[in-house]
Amino acid sequence: MTRPPLPWKAVVPAMVVPLLGSLIYFVWFPHGGVGQTAYTATKLFTLVYPFLFLRRIGTKGLRPERGTKGSSVAWGIGSGLAICAAGALLMLSPLGAVVRDSASAVTSRAESLGFIKHYLLFSVFICVFHSGLEEFYWRWFVYGQLREKVKPVLAHVLAAVSFAAHHLVVTLQFFPTGLAVFLALCVAVGGLIWSWMYEKHGGLLGCWVSHLCVDALLMGIGYQLITGG
Repeated sequence: MTRPPLPWKAVVPAMVVPLLGSLIYFVWFPHGGVGQTAYTATKLFTLVYPFLFLRRIGTKGLRPERGTKGSSVAWGIGSGLAICAAGALLMLSPLGAVVRDSASAVTSRAESLGFIKHYLLFSVFICVFHSGLEEFYWRWFVYGQLREKVKPVLAHVLAAVSFAAHHLVVTLQFFPTGLAVFLALCVAVGGLIWSWMYEKHGGLLGCWVSHLCVDALLMGIGYQLITGG
């Protein structure tokens, strides 16, 4: 039996709440307990919200389709390393100098949110758990519901733009507007790649592996900016 798609009133909050949360903890209340609480609450929302509809939408897509696991992992490693190589080349370009010039802003915000004291643990959380959470939320839930409601190309685009929106808020806090928008567009492209991989393999494994690789690069760059290494 075909499961009916969720109504827009259930899908739209999933698309915009992370954006609103990022505005609270990065723009409106960037320092102290309010920002830290908003950050935690936003991440809890992304974890819990899809489960509210699990009985209705089922669990299809959480694992690769039969026979695609090896291919999914290979695609994840390959795409992740390719994106990391592009990021490394970017850091060697003049844009990399602009990123390094923003080191003080990155350090200040990391301190205000309490991340810098436990950077290694925070990095493990981001690379392993947070990347998986984002794939579960943005690819399986948001994209997975959008493709039931609109044409496939539009579903890919809407999911990628929603995914990139809160990243734009973050990048605007650290970098010049042009670079911030460029980096957010890179995030949107990453979202398109991962939703395509999710569609290709019918599960999240490859997307998660690729996302993990990219986050590891980003946390490494963050460490260099914070320590001046």
